[in-house]
Amino acid sequence: MKVVMPFMNPAAVDNPYFALGSMTKIAPGITGHLVDEGVKGVYIITFGSLKQGKGNTGRFIDELKKKYQIVRFPNIVNPIVEGMLLRRGFKRKREYVPALKAHANVYVWKK
Repeated sequence: MKVVMPFMNPAAVDNPYFALGSMTKIAPGITGHLVDEGVKGVYIITFGSLKQGKGNTGRFIDELKKKYQIVRFPNIVNPIVEGMLLRRGFKRKREYVPALKAHANVYVWKK
């Protein structure tokens, strides 16, 4: 039997946020990794909806915008999520992400 490993961003090697199976509940219907940096805002390093098509992701993004001054989503690869972020006023920037220890494309929203 051939085992196929999922693609992993090279910046994620040695990064505990990308350990498979270690995502925790960060919002109703959402699991992932959230890094709260106080006045610097919040990074959503990785996330996923427990039930797709139920509006969990949209509600999650909207709640983050209410709670934080700055919200950042690095390395978005899903075009549906990318569209959701752009429609909600996020701008794509290239910046250093401390949790990833690398530069990345980051979708940023500021109040």
